[in-house]
Amino acid sequence: MDLDEILSNNGLGSYQVTVCALMGLVLMYSNISPLSYAITAGDLKYRCEIPQCDTENPLYNPEWLNQTIPYNKITNEPYKCLMYRYVSQTTNGTIISANSMCNQESFNVSSKKKCNKWVFGETDRTIVNDFGIMCEENKWKLTMVGTINSIGQIIGIPLSGCISDTFGRKYMAIMGSAASAILGTLKSFTTNYYSFLFFEFFESMASCGVYAATFVLGIEIVSPKSRVAVSTLMGCFYPIGAVLMGFAAYMILDWRIMLRVVNLPGLLILGYIWYVPESIRWLQTKNRIEEMAKVLSKIAESNGNTLPPCVNEALIADAKLTFKKKQMSGCKLMRTIFGSKEILLLVVNCTFSWITITFVYYGLSLTSVEMSGNKYLNFMLVNIVEVPAFLTSWYVMEHFSRRYTQAFSFFLSGAGCIMVNLIPTDYIWMQLFMFLSSKYAITIAFNNMYMFTAEMFPTEARMSLISVVSMIGRLGLLISPQMTLLGAYVGQYVPILLFGILSTLAGATVFFFPETKDKKLPNTVRDVELVG
Repeated sequence: MDLDEILSNNGLGSYQVTVCALMGLVLMYSNISPLSYAITAGDLKYRCEIPQCDTENPLYNPEWLNQTIPYNKITNEPYKCLMYRYVSQTTNGTIISANSMCNQESFNVSSKKKCNKWVFGETDRTIVNDFGIMCEENKWKLTMVGTINSIGQIIGIPLSGCISDTFGRKYMAIMGSAASAILGTLKSFTTNYYSFLFFEFFESMASCGVYAATFVLGIEIVSPKSRVAVSTLMGCFYPIGAVLMGFAAYMILDWRIMLRVVNLPGLLILGYIWYVPESIRWLQTKNRIEEMAKVLSKIAESNGNTLPPCVNEALIADAKLTFKKKQMSGCKLMRTIFGSKEILLLVVNCTFSWITITFVYYGLSLTSVEMSGNKYLNFMLVNIVEVPAFLTSWYVMEHFSRRYTQAFSFFLSGAGCIMVNLIPTDYIWMQLFMFLSSKYAITIAFNNMYMFTAEMFPTEARMSLISVVSMIGRLGLLISPQMTLLGAYVGQYVPILLFGILSTLAGATVFFFPETKDKKLPNTVRDVELVG
């Protein structure tokens, strides 16, 4: 009797459901750190203050604005830090008060100058007005926050993997969440841009391993038959975290208070220490059989069963037979990749798919705050659409081939992005619908790609090759924050068009993958070569 058989005999009880629900709440919280910079470092609408024209309660877009401030032809918005030079008017040699002269003749449209006072079109507070990151030439500082966040994740993922393997999945999930909550709260008290970046980096490092550890904890406590359903329903919690953060930002309109409101509840996860069990598989690899038996006893009791005394002996015997997989050495891994044409092509193709997925998935979330309309509503919508995408991916992965599912989701995402640019700006809701359709499709592609990648590679090198393609795939995550900067310089249509082109191209390359659904997993490189 092995562990899967024991779990299958006990079904799905209240204890398992409660633990999975608690893990869902951790997943929900873990989505705050990767996307909080879309709110905290979001750009604002503002223009130069025109003392000759503005009143005590100035409007952002008065009728005379185009006479006093040049407009950016790319964004169709007034320049943030440029104004036309004011020319004093005289009558019979007497200078007329500047405040009484707000007309076109008073401003020299061929001469511009910078300003140091602004009128804001929004009441929001972000690091833009708190740290004085004004003007178009400083926008790179805002997008750099996202890149720093991504670098923190890239460094933190292998580090969190080592911590998880050494101290346990439960430790990683709880301590990572608590550390993220503390660092996120401390970040709200920073007084300058560079201290903000410091906490952004370490918060990202602390939180990046929470998702994987939490997900493993949840699906390992249920039987193989229940894992697809449980993993799908747990995954639905993840985007809700971003939606709640967007709602908090919309209601509060102050990045400091918002960070405290969404981060401090994360400290409640420390209470999981007394209820949530450690990963059963991890306990097995550490030969901690008595602790495994206690967890299984709770599962059996919640299902109205009793764990037979012989289970301990069975678990001990199973632990002795359990093969502890070791990570391939770097040299052997390189020989595996470059020694087989089929493996090399799979690695290159998978890497391109992973880069595209992370680039488009995160790029759409970040670009949503730059679209027309209410930026908070757009942000909430582009994240809540992931819930039906999770449920849809559950269905299509069960009923359709991996290859067609992956290709169609890429094509649908690409078509949605391209259509956003083709629809006239007067039809804002139609643009938003196509934008959300693209995010919906790329989320399905993301979910399917996890399974697809694992099924393509041989057992003897599976974990090593998955690590390679997913780590290189993080390049998309690294580049995506810079898309808002690209949009500011060349037009917002360019990043979305780039998302569409890459998604379509990735969809076409999917047909070079082998079909893996309902097929026996390849055990050796030779098996892959025969399929190829």
